[in-house]
Amino acid sequence: MSSTAIDPAATAGAAPVAAAAAGTDPVAAAIVANRLDAIAEHMAETMLRTSRSRIFQIRDFVTGIFDGDGRWVATKDYIPVLAGSMPSALEAVRARFGDDVHDGDVFLLNDPYHGNNHPPDMTVLKPVFHAGELLFWTVSKGHHADVGGGGVVGYNPYVTDAWEDALRIPPVRLVARGIEQRDLWAIIALNVRVPDFVEGDLHCQIGAVTVGAEQLRAMLAKFGRARVSAAIDYHLEASRRHMAREISALADGVYRAERHLDSGGANVPGPIRVAVEARVEGERVTFDFTGSDPQVAGYANSTLANTVASCMIGLFAIVDPDVPRNGGSLAQFDVIAEPGTIVHAVAPAATTLCTLLTCETIVEAIWLALADAAPRGTLAGWGRFGQFAEAGVDEHTGRPFAVISSFTLAGSGALDGADGWDGLGSPVAMGGTSAPDPELHELVAPAVIEQVELVPDSAGAGRWRGGFGALIEYRLDQDDVTSLWYGGGTTEQTAPYGLRGGLAGRPNWGEVHHADGRVERVAPNTIRPLGDGDRMVSFMAGGGGYGDPAERDPEAVLDDVRSGLVSHAAAEQLYRVAVAGAGGAAQIDSERTTALRSCRGSS
Repeated sequence: MSSTAIDPAATAGAAPVAAAAAGTDPVAAAIVANRLDAIAEHMAETMLRTSRSRIFQIRDFVTGIFDGDGRWVATKDYIPVLAGSMPSALEAVRARFGDDVHDGDVFLLNDPYHGNNHPPDMTVLKPVFHAGELLFWTVSKGHHADVGGGGVVGYNPYVTDAWEDALRIPPVRLVARGIEQRDLWAIIALNVRVPDFVEGDLHCQIGAVTVGAEQLRAMLAKFGRARVSAAIDYHLEASRRHMAREISALADGVYRAERHLDSGGANVPGPIRVAVEARVEGERVTFDFTGSDPQVAGYANSTLANTVASCMIGLFAIVDPDVPRNGGSLAQFDVIAEPGTIVHAVAPAATTLCTLLTCETIVEAIWLALADAAPRGTLAGWGRFGQFAEAGVDEHTGRPFAVISSFTLAGSGALDGADGWDGLGSPVAMGGTSAPDPELHELVAPAVIEQVELVPDSAGAGRWRGGFGALIEYRLDQDDVTSLWYGGGTTEQTAPYGLRGGLAGRPNWGEVHHADGRVERVAPNTIRPLGDGDRMVSFMAGGGGYGDPAERDPEAVLDDVRSGLVSHAAAEQLYRVAVAGAGGAAQIDSERTTALRSCRGSS
């Protein structure tokens, strides 16, 4: 098959603006841009306050605003990989319905081959009319507690195709001119295990896009259509130029790297290769994935929309954090991917794991490829997602539950000049989600959180060390619970890599401590029945280190030893720092430390 070249901005109907609107007041443009961002954030706040499931409450969703031409102008991207595929979803709706769009309509889709990442993330889109003209779209996208198929919280590691994966919803009209299409709602409810959660969260999403629409109309009434349109043109062009400057700071050249998925699902052994060639040419960069492995008969295949979104993360994470994520900045990079591969799956490949494991692998490959192009390097590897999720019927309340135990407890990678963050989470979210509140978790699931703590020596050593991963342990209080461990990053090959002499972080692993005393090491992407008294324990990866560990400030090593995060043995063997004493009384043995570091330097 031939490769496919994608301009992410053009794909979304968001082609770059040739020049900023003549005569536009930069102050007015900034006011409008900030107002659009505030509306997107208000939409997100609405979802946090009105969501039905605990999954939305840990911020597993995004919101966005597009103009009437389909240009992405604002977002609240708690999970960037979800945000990055919103343009493709809108383009699918516009292609399906054309001019058959009316005030009061609300559209829905979740199919990965109609612009979506993976089926659990349902995208809700609302056209915004003002004075009878379509001027904006408001968008909400979030992970639902169930979308049909098998598995837990939308993940079934045993599937072989998209039909087993989930109920597939192409672009449909969920609400027509303000009237809910109850036949469609009934079909969705009949095909999911927790219809109350799903319907409640769909109403939550509709509420968010409706709030956004109302505020956009108020903004248009205040500033006028012409002024708002000119401000958007100005803002998108400014964003494009900002990204162009950032890319021009990279050294021109061709850079290659590869990373691997642990597996493609329960029945698809790995490793599975993602290869990227990053070509930096002036103000543009192209990510070419030619040579990546073929798609698999498992659920880790990435849709093209997901791969483009992952490239966004890889690039935006190494440029100025103030570069806005919108149609202007997207215009400066291209993606080339061969249909039928792990990074450009074609129907009917299953895709549910792609927003986690495959996204992480793509991001890592880009960071590794560009490590020598960026003036101060890129980032060392972050911990990948690897965690438990549970579903069942709470025997105390008779109500179904579906919960993800954690989303933000892996360590992030170090970079030149800074340690990684402890327990920040996977690159798919870049720190945007929040860990579940233990008390709220216990209210909605028959489980007790027994401990959450950082894991000593989990961080990759370096002049700048990675962030520490965390351990989370919780106990089930009833029988008949279905438990899933999903994700990856469990092998030495897929552990968070180090850069510039930094060491890799410790990989993920999960265990089940059964009530009868047996301890089971859990294979990734597997489902098992659990019962009363069983305990799930997740050990989350630490981030990779940056630079030679023997060049780390001994006082920083001492602080970590005193905190119980670095052992005396690791301090000596990895950092070449000898520490005497324990706890707060620990002190550096200066003579031995000098000898250790001198001996190493002469070897």
